[in-house]
Amino acid sequence: MIKHNLTLRPCGKAALLCVVAFVACLAAGCRKAPEKIDLSSTHTTVAETMAPDTKPQATPSPSEDVPETEPASNPDPGSKNISTKMNTYTSGKASIQYPSLVNMDDPAKAAAIDELIKKNALSVLDAYQIQDSRDALDISCQVLSADRSRITLLYQGTLAPDGSAHPQNLFYSNTIDVSNASDIGFSHYADPYTMAGYVLSDDCTFYQADEELKPELMKEKGKTSLDDYTKMFNGADFPFTGDFPRSFSYEHQGVIYFSIPMPHALGDYAIVMFAPDAK
Repeated sequence: MIKHNLTLRPCGKAALLCVVAFVACLAAGCRKAPEKIDLSSTHTTVAETMAPDTKPQATPSPSEDVPETEPASNPDPGSKNISTKMNTYTSGKASIQYPSLVNMDDPAKAAAIDELIKKNALSVLDAYQIQDSRDALDISCQVLSADRSRITLLYQGTLAPDGSAHPQNLFYSNTIDVSNASDIGFSHYADPYTMAGYVLSDDCTFYQADEELKPELMKEKGKTSLDDYTKMFNGADFPFTGDFPRSFSYEHQGVIYFSIPMPHALGDYAIVMFAPDAK
């Protein structure tokens, strides 16, 4: 302990007050007010954890769902976010992740949305005529956003038909209007004809594309006509009738993203991004 030898001299009340303040400072120390921590929460989806050496479990029937996680906690009553949990459909060699809602205020609406999500997620089975005893399908899901207005889901994975030399890369998305428990499609974000012209222009931007592939992607996109792209985007997204859509779209933080088909050597598909404010 450091001792402070203070001798008071008759130098007036002002000096005495200074000494008292100095001693108080030594006793209390220099305290800095703690910085405020932002505890505002955002939507999260509980991730699956699996030990690398875990033995595969018995495959359930195609109608069964296998929960990957316990239900996520219900968000604050004042929060605009919706909690989800991830499920996995498995049958033979086919595996597809898809989410369901947790503790939504309106159980009936939550059930309708869950049914819509599952139907769309599994529609790839019929679209590609999957024979799950022979064809290997592995689809993972990302909950990009989920709030009381809109839910945006991204599906990515691979399909390896029986006897194929290389697996095919797959991508599809699903945006849901929560209030109506209905799908939101391409035309909700942009005009298909305008986006077709954008794809064919030199301004076209590919999202997260390999720099070495960009010149090839730019060249390949020009092989499809304006009319064909327009038809493709008019038939994009869920719901669909007939053939599985060749393009899927979504919007995130004001930017529009949509897929266009590519040859297998270029990854099977590419994601185009369009920022309206930047054009």
